[in-house]
Amino acid sequence: MRDADTPPQDPADDRSHPAALTPQQRADLIRAAAAEVRERVQAWRDNPNWRNTPGNSHRYETTVGAIGVLSELPEPETEEAVASLADAVRPVVVEWRPSRPGPEQSIYAAVERLRRTIDAST
Repeated sequence: MRDADTPPQDPADDRSHPAALTPQQRADLIRAAAAEVRERVQAWRDNPNWRNTPGNSHRYETTVGAIGVLSELPEPETEEAVASLADAVRPVVVEWRPSRPGPEQSIYAAVERLRRTIDAST
């Protein structure tokens, strides 16, 4: 049994190792992981229990802004272009920490999947 503040564990990932994938496939993995983070952050923001503190607003704006940049970047054809995608969302990985309780734990779990995707793709 896990404690409420512990992020859920992911089942084993059986996808191909990102290094064996094309730049476009790796970009798709990064974009999908980032979309999950954005969805969870938006649900957190839309929750009636949202507290509009400077810290919460900063985390929300950082996340939405960084992930929004992905739609402005061209489809990658090179390793450098994949690295640019990873760099665009890296502020999200830095912003979210596992010590935050409650609904933010599901965000952290999604951010952790994004971090692993970035690390494996670059």
